[in-house]
Amino acid sequence: MTQEESTAVAADSPPAYQFEDLRLKVGDRLQVQLPSNVSQERQIVRLIGYVDRKCLLVSAPGGTATGKSLIEGDRIGVRIFSGQGAFGFTCYLDRIIRLPFEYLHLSFPTEIQGLLIRKAPRVKTEIGVSVGTASAKVEAVVANLSATGMLISAGTALGAKGDEITIAMPLALYDVKTDLNLKARIRAVGSAPAEGGGERHQVGVELVELRPEETLILQSVVHHELAKNPYSVV
Repeated sequence: MTQEESTAVAADSPPAYQFEDLRLKVGDRLQVQLPSNVSQERQIVRLIGYVDRKCLLVSAPGGTATGKSLIEGDRIGVRIFSGQGAFGFTCYLDRIIRLPFEYLHLSFPTEIQGLLIRKAPRVKTEIGVSVGTASAKVEAVVANLSATGMLISAGTALGAKGDEITIAMPLALYDVKTDLNLKARIRAVGSAPAEGGGERHQVGVELVELRPEETLILQSVVHHELAKNPYSVV
C-alpha cells in the first residue's frame, strides 16, 4: 500500500477515542452484538462497573438462557449512544459470573471508534414522505434527518429557496405508528444522480413552527438510527 493509499484509508476510518471519552456511569445502557450462534438480535445490558485497563462488568443479556449460551472467549461488539456521541468497540468474554447474580466480565476495550455528535445530529435515512408544494403533492424520500431539518429527494422539483412546504411523514418508531405533519422552509436546492440515469431533485429544508412533541419524536428517530448504526451521522 502506498503512502497516499494509507492516508486515504486513515481519512475514511472513524476517529479513535479513549475510554474516558465515553463518560460512562454505572447503570448506563450498552448495546451488545453477541456471536451469531447465540443471537442475531442486538441486546441491551447495563454497566455494573469497570477496572481501568483491565475489565468491564456488565449485566447478563437476554436472561439466563442467552447467558448460558455464551462461552468464555466469545467476541462481543459493544455500541454506546450518549448525549456526547456514538461509539463502538470490540471486547471478549473473560468470565461468566453466576452468583450472587449473573453478570459478565468483559475484556477492557483497546480500540474505540466513534463520532462526536453536534447539537442537532443528522443521520442518513430512507423515509418515504408526501410533500405539499404550492402547486401539487409530491412523493419523496427523506435522505437525511435531524430534529431541526432534513434533506428531501424527489423525482420532480419541490420549489425554490425560501419557499414553504408541508411534509406528511408516517413513522413506525419502536412499533408505534405516528403521523407527523410538518411545516418547512427550503434553504438549499440541488440535484443528485439517480439510479438508472437521470437525476433526482433535492432540497435542504429547515423545519419551522415545531411543537415540543414533534421535536421529541424527531429526536427519537435520530437516536434510534444512531443506535442501529453509530456511523450513520452525516
